[in-house]
Amino acid sequence: MTLKDKRIEWKARYDAWKESGQRVAEWCREQDINVNQMYYWVQRFKDDKISSEPDSTQWLTVQVDDDDPIPSGGSEPIFIHYGAISVEVRPGAHVGLLSDIIHVLRSQC
Repeated sequence: MTLKDKRIEWKARYDAWKESGQRVAEWCREQDINVNQMYYWVQRFKDDKISSEPDSTQWLTVQVDDDDPIPSGGSEPIFIHYGAISVEVRPGAHVGLLSDIIHVLRSQC
């Protein structure tokens, strides 16, 4: 994973933490994230002004497991629209992946 990929991933976590209103340690415990790593990135975002990078398309790597597929009631996909973003969810999609996508969208939009 490149440094840019790590910055994107940690920026999403940083934004989610800021939005939560929780203390860093409390949020990290709930998210199962190493608190020391989070403090490191919080400081980096404050010092480096990473959070003020110009808006551009950014991609976040998400691990996909085959556990917990979404039960399909039919064969048609559903579409989730959030602002200018649309996500197509097909029958049998992974619940964890969908949850991660929604989490990233909430923190980025």
